[in-house]
Amino acid sequence: MALTNYPNGVGSFGMPLIGTTTGNVFFVDDSGSNANAGTNADVPFADIDYAIGRCTANHGDIIFVMPGHTEDIAAAAGIALDVAGVSIIGLGSGSDRPTITFSATDSTMTITAASCLIQNIVFEAAIADVVTALSLSGAADHTSLIAIESYEGSVAGTYNFVDVITMATGCDWLTVKDSVFVGNDVNNDSFITGVAHQGLIVENCIFYANLAQAVSVTGLIDTSGNATFVRIKNCDFRSNIDGALFLDFEGAANTGTVSYCNFSSLDVAGAVTAGFDFAGIHFFECYVAGEADSWGIVGGGTVYS
Repeated sequence: MALTNYPNGVGSFGMPLIGTTTGNVFFVDDSGSNANAGTNADVPFADIDYAIGRCTANHGDIIFVMPGHTEDIAAAAGIALDVAGVSIIGLGSGSDRPTITFSATDSTMTITAASCLIQNIVFEAAIADVVTALSLSGAADHTSLIAIESYEGSVAGTYNFVDVITMATGCDWLTVKDSVFVGNDVNNDSFITGVAHQGLIVENCIFYANLAQAVSVTGLIDTSGNATFVRIKNCDFRSNIDGALFLDFEGAANTGTVSYCNFSSLDVAGAVTAGFDFAGIHFFECYVAGEADSWGIVGGGTVYS
């Protein structure tokens, strides 16, 4: 196919201009139908999962989710991102962003294929104690979650996720950037939890557990095994409890850095001494604040254990 020149430029009324994909482009909207072609905003599909099923693996396919679109997941794998290399991009900003709600405790959006992207989507609990929102299998290497947001539902303190992102063994090189995670329930555990993983990049994110964890103090980012090639940078953490635990990496041979992060709890002394279980990681320019406006510095280039 020959290149086309546009001597006077190209205009767009809010619709992204796609210049780098070699794949198919699909659209999803509340006004759509899965009987449509789905190939432009005038004939969109109705469901994200249906659009995923129309994609081709590793082809650069993109699904644009229109502003204001809402979907409810009422069962496990209600949306299954099972085609490698697919990008799901929400359009709109603020309250116009697409929102996915979870209305059963076992509701999940699963990611079981590699090199997928989810961007600018809001995830919201619509029932108490949703076990996990995003479940990544061991095959979901190089998943990218950009500008996503996770909130309690309309009844704050009653509707909640226990964990937001769960990674299975073998899921490597997860990237989470420019995202917000807010919990307002005593049953909140971790925002990101996993097993043993290579590559975990978390940048420019907010993690707020606004109510004290009732059952046990759990790391806001947590793994039960070694995490290597970790980079956590420019993030804010809040755990509204004495003896908060922000980063809990249970392995003894973790590697990576935590830099330019802020950590807030009700007890600065306890947070400095107990807030990080992260053997093998180096901390740089990180601050912890607690009661009575007290604060301290964590790390400074030494291994934290």
